[in-house]
Amino acid sequence: MYIDIITIVAAGFAAAGVVLILNQLTGKRLPRWFIPAGAGLGMILMSLTNEYRWYPRQLNILPQGFEVVSTAEHRAIYSPWTFVVPYVNRFVAVDVAGIQRNASQPDLRLSRVIFFARWTPVRIVPAVFDCAQGRSALLNPDAMFNDDGTVRVARWDQTGMDDPATAAICQEG
Repeated sequence: MYIDIITIVAAGFAAAGVVLILNQLTGKRLPRWFIPAGAGLGMILMSLTNEYRWYPRQLNILPQGFEVVSTAEHRAIYSPWTFVVPYVNRFVAVDVAGIQRNASQPDLRLSRVIFFARWTPVRIVPAVFDCAQGRSALLNPDAMFNDDGTVRVARWDQTGMDDPATAAICQEG
């Protein structure tokens, strides 16, 4: 967030500088309000650039072995351009390279699910996937594993095998 603020302020100064240079080149014929208008326009454009480039930047830092399974595009009435060109402000990725299995329960697979959202900390949550029944459950810290390899969870979500996260985890091996 701080980097975004710094880049937006820097873009405002840079845009104001460009207008000052243009004013000098035109013999100071530009109206005085062009300088703050240029700074404001530069800040707005930088803010939009930061919003639209957030998702590609996050994909670049996503660790190897993670697969994006869900994205949420942002559209808002206060940003009418997002109805024409929406941007991704949330996504979910699963760790397909770090899948853990138990030999006594071959249909159960344990993996990490990462939740990314603009302006919020990244959440990494362990999850168990039941590939036989097409269901999954996010594990809280007090989840209990039984001696036979099964897990006791508060709630299973019947996601089905067509769920992108379940499909990504269950197709691996």
